[in-house]
Amino acid sequence: MKKLLLRLYWRITRAWLRFHGAEIGKNVKCNGFPHIKIRKGGRLIIGNNVQINASPWANAHVARGSTNLFVAAGAVLEIEQDAGISGVRIVAIQKITIGKGVLIGGGGLICDSDMHEIPLGSDKPVRNAPIIIRERAFIGAGSIILKGVEVGESAVIGAGSVVSKSIPPHTLAAGNPAKAILQIA
Repeated sequence: MKKLLLRLYWRITRAWLRFHGAEIGKNVKCNGFPHIKIRKGGRLIIGNNVQINASPWANAHVARGSTNLFVAAGAVLEIEQDAGISGVRIVAIQKITIGKGVLIGGGGLICDSDMHEIPLGSDKPVRNAPIIIRERAFIGAGSIILKGVEVGESAVIGAGSVVSKSIPPHTLAAGNPAKAILQIA
């Protein structure tokens, strides 16, 4: 009975994603209802077998309503197959790609824009740059991934890290700012 109820629940949440404009693959499991905002011309693409945890009953790190996916006009947020996200805020102003098998812990932020001019109040343009998180990377709980970063294949980002520069493949990185600590075989 529990399996039947979960399948029904996942059908409802897939319909929720589609209703909000997401393009979704097969067997997407959404535990809870994430906040989704897709501006005109933006694309949210969710691949096969992706799991999105947006409820504390799905993952203890997830605060109620804490999974937020925002896609600006003309931007693309792509979550490739077999990825899993829990209680993360993702803001795509240009392009964010989350690769196959990537896991992202609760309480994190991924944003490809400064969101305002720097210094504040100046006439300089807002800086945006795409983010790429490569296959099988792991992003620890509470981590922040900033604009222009590429996290390499199978890299591990320690909990609470602020990633402002690209991290090579097969590397454990942590800290604020995140720095490579060791190579992972």
